[in-house]
Amino acid sequence: MYKSCHIVQHGLCFFDIMLASCCFSPVDQIEGQVPPVLYPDYKGQVMSKEELFERMKKYTSVFKNGGCPKECETCYHIEEKDWSEEQYIDYITITHFSKCNADCIYCSNNTMVDSRTNDTYEIMPVLKSFKEQGIIKKSCELHIGGGEFTIYKECDELLELFAVSDFARVFVPTNAIKYSDMLFRAMNEATTYIIVSLDCGSRKLYKKIKRVDAFNQVMKSLEKYAATQKSKDAIRLKYVIIPTINDNINEFKKFLKIAKHLGVKNLVIDIDARYSRMTNFNIDEYFIDLADRMNKLALKQKFITEFFSFLLQNKNNKEANGMNWLKRIYKKIYFRYFDKEICDLYMHHCYGMNRTLYGEE
Repeated sequence: MYKSCHIVQHGLCFFDIMLASCCFSPVDQIEGQVPPVLYPDYKGQVMSKEELFERMKKYTSVFKNGGCPKECETCYHIEEKDWSEEQYIDYITITHFSKCNADCIYCSNNTMVDSRTNDTYEIMPVLKSFKEQGIIKKSCELHIGGGEFTIYKECDELLELFAVSDFARVFVPTNAIKYSDMLFRAMNEATTYIIVSLDCGSRKLYKKIKRVDAFNQVMKSLEKYAATQKSKDAIRLKYVIIPTINDNINEFKKFLKIAKHLGVKNLVIDIDARYSRMTNFNIDEYFIDLADRMNKLALKQKFITEFFSFLLQNKNNKEANGMNWLKRIYKKIYFRYFDKEICDLYMHHCYGMNRTLYGEE
């Protein structure tokens, strides 16, 4: 029995410039800290099972010998238990592409619009090779990061390989501007979940937040995605509270009307991370009260709600747990977590990027 992390033991994260064990290393909390890197300067190289797990030993051995890799210090995934010596991968994150068809004002990539790209290495040959070698478990979870998945060049192939063929759990953030038949099939036939940050209930405000006039397209896509009960249950609609833009209960009520129209029950409430950082996480009481009012209103209408914050999940972060605003949220707001694992779905957005100051265009 020793302390370690399941994702470091059995996970992979494909970045645009490297292959790592995960993207949950607390790089957002400690300046200059990087994830547990397995392969620097990675560009889709296929490797043997022996080589892969030899690289993973760099971190797993430290845990096994009673230590903790510096890349993993304060990470909330660390736990003490009897760890299996079996060599397999059952948790994969793909975040090596950045192309998107929206430009959300709170996105960590919004300073890199011109450089966003799908022109990255192909990942299918690597994953197919790993499957052929018996490295990837059939029950593997696939978490999508990076840009907009529906316009990513290998989108359909990845969904076919993991979701439709193997019925693995797949988690996909999408803006729903482009409808994907394969994504709907994966939601309806397999075990695939999507999260859509709608953040409003009107076309005018959507255009201001997303900086594209695609509200009507998104509504049509969501109606298609919510065509069956199973696909309805697979959808999470998210509302990010953005100061001075959508921070009012009336807009949230419009948002709830859309969710009710679609038959979607699972909602996520968040606060713009740029604002949180600008205030050094001294979030104004108004936003705590607003999140509380939104949550109570949603619960009253029989929705299932979750408040998302990376820091709320990180129980090992002493500095974060000492923050007054977190204590206020814990004390004031009751959220029923519909699926704890869904929290991991969009954490990658917090890592390794320089966010613009709030209000910058």
